[in-house]
Amino acid sequence: MSQLVAPLRAGSTSQRPIAVDVAVAMSSAAALAHFVATPAHYTWWPIAGVFFGVLGALQLIFAGALLRGYRNTTLVLTGIWLTVGVILVYVASRTVGIPMAPPVPFHGGRWVIGRSAIPNGAKHVGPLDVFTLAAELVLVVALISTLSSRSRVRTVNCLMWIGLALWAAAVAGVVR
Repeated sequence: MSQLVAPLRAGSTSQRPIAVDVAVAMSSAAALAHFVATPAHYTWWPIAGVFFGVLGALQLIFAGALLRGYRNTTLVLTGIWLTVGVILVYVASRTVGIPMAPPVPFHGGRWVIGRSAIPNGAKHVGPLDVFTLAAELVLVVALISTLSSRSRVRTVNCLMWIGLALWAAAVAGVVR
């Protein structure tokens, strides 16, 4: 048993923060959820299926990379911003729609500008959607908590400005 667990060296305080373990678990959970959703999305639109499969693979790869390089600020920031991008694509798919999506059978076979890819998108949010979104939100929070205070402040400020811009666009009627 003593060979399986490597003891810390004398004077070393180099333990992985629990936030990293949480981030690894959440990235892996989101990846598995995307793998579960891949076949259904592929049936509807092959590009979406491939996107979900690649996204799941990248999230698993990121989880592995995070275990080895959680002190790499570039890796952590890349994980934060790519995950925020995925969250924004999901929110857009349930609100304003994704313009390049093919006709959706639910709309009578036609795509309508300004409508969600799924009609009444908010009503068609299932348990897997909620689980994945929650995992990705927790992933972002966990990753932010691993940053140095300067990087953390800059990242949170950027996220705030993005949020304010989206709210302003919604109030102005640009985004419905």
